[in-house]
Amino acid sequence: MIYFVADGRSDCGRVRGHNEDTLLVDSKRGLFAVADGMGGHAGGEIASGLAVTTMFRTLSDNKRSKAEPCSREMLQTAVEQANNAVYQDARLHPERKEMGTTLTVLCWGLRQFYLAHVGDSRAYRLRGNELTQLTTDHTWVDMQVRAGLLTREEAEHARMRHILVKSLGTQPGVESDIMPVDVEPKDRFLLCSDGLSDLVKHDDLKDILVGRGRVSSITRRLIKRANFLGGRDNITAVVIDCYDKKWHASFNSVFNKVGR
Repeated sequence: MIYFVADGRSDCGRVRGHNEDTLLVDSKRGLFAVADGMGGHAGGEIASGLAVTTMFRTLSDNKRSKAEPCSREMLQTAVEQANNAVYQDARLHPERKEMGTTLTVLCWGLRQFYLAHVGDSRAYRLRGNELTQLTTDHTWVDMQVRAGLLTREEAEHARMRHILVKSLGTQPGVESDIMPVDVEPKDRFLLCSDGLSDLVKHDDLKDILVGRGRVSSITRRLIKRANFLGGRDNITAVVIDCYDKKWHASFNSVFNKVGR
């Protein structure tokens, strides 16, 4: 049995006038998400919020059993429902016709996480001193890197590095990446929007994540670091610690949280 202690924080950053990110932390269920909206002040906020709340409601309505708290099929359905909710809302409100969002979700199954991903928000796993990026960015630039047409260094400076080739809510259907992720006690996971990962590079992220302290102090350090480096975008981070003993987790508060 794995128990979770998690914290999620979102910050407007130093440049943007509003926050279009939404996060979800439900440690009791083992359900965590980050969404980064796009489409302007109203559209972006609504898209990310609608995606997260629809995904959460769909999984809750499935009445996840103790035998199978979450499955690939359940998560796929939840992402499809979230996509439909955003897409239909945009059709009903022409002023929001350009809105969409990223969505990155970890959902606890019987013995592992299931990860769903659309866009360029990211999921990482820290195991010991090794930090692994679990997601692949759905961006034009990353597609060029995978095809061997750009180097990773060239991609970091490319003018089109933020152009998404896949997002949630912009089309009637969406093909999300869904995969199982193995979990061991003492693993630490990070979900974040690109406002964090664009500025705080891999080694810097690892240095912060391996640091001691409660998850709440880790999320604060991550956001502080991104703001120090310019804070060009909204910054959202969810950090999840995994324990094999309930009493380990009880030293920290376990809470539900949906917000920006």
